[in-house]
Amino acid sequence: MLRSMTTLAVSSLGAVCFSGPATAAEDVVLSNLATWNGSPVDQAVAMDTYELVVNQLGLAISNKPMAPGETLGVFGFDVGLSSTVAFIDTKDGSSGQPSPWARVNETGEPNAVMWIPWLSARKGLPLSLEIGGNLGYIAFSRQTIFSGYGRWGLWEGYHPIPDLSIQVGYSGYVGNSELELGALDYSATLGYTLPFGSLVGINQAQFSPYLGVGQVIVHAAPRIDEDLQQELGIGRVSGFKKGEGYTDALRHLALSGGFRVLSGDVQLRMAVQFAPGQLTSINGGLGFVY
Repeated sequence: MLRSMTTLAVSSLGAVCFSGPATAAEDVVLSNLATWNGSPVDQAVAMDTYELVVNQLGLAISNKPMAPGETLGVFGFDVGLSSTVAFIDTKDGSSGQPSPWARVNETGEPNAVMWIPWLSARKGLPLSLEIGGNLGYIAFSRQTIFSGYGRWGLWEGYHPIPDLSIQVGYSGYVGNSELELGALDYSATLGYTLPFGSLVGINQAQFSPYLGVGQVIVHAAPRIDEDLQQELGIGRVSGFKKGEGYTDALRHLALSGGFRVLSGDVQLRMAVQFAPGQLTSINGGLGFVY
């Protein structure tokens, strides 16, 4: 019964997430930076807006901490649907100036949060290795996200010592005619798996809390006319030290915490990611582990 109900819930969530209207309401429109209500925008304001939007968008699309400290094992497979709610900066300034996200929004009235539904899969490999990927959609936009990652369980299954894994991944922002953007993430996750149920070892579930720390490195480039780029003072920027337009402002500490509840082959996952001074996101999902 639990599996049937979860299958129905996941199928319904997928239908809602991936059949939304093809609208541009939440597209990032960099050409809007030139003016606001018909008046020219100061170059310094345009540059600050571009930097904040790029940083928050990069953090929002980056791979999220949705797996516990342990890996799946060589025969393991994980598939499911999840959702990210990212709290972007849409509040107007105290002087009545529009928020950075309002300036790059087609209507000037962005949603208070960015909602990203995901379809995810993860496969276990020998030597405590895993590979995984995600397909995401920024709700009410024409943009999608493709991401992939690899994980390695450095230490797992030696109770009572917590499990430890590391991850490296990359996410790409696809479908925007005015902005190219991607985010590299790497992190370490420390967690523990606790069995519970009426007959532990026979008829049981698992609760796996975990904590993580890592870094997200963003890079971006405008895809607008070069004369307009010069007018706005924006261009290619990168958090990679050898990249064109390098700046430390695109390298972000990412702290995370979450848990997984596994009953049979059905799982519920919840996690929070926090980048100090930049972005907080809440992430949840349902799926199956085989």
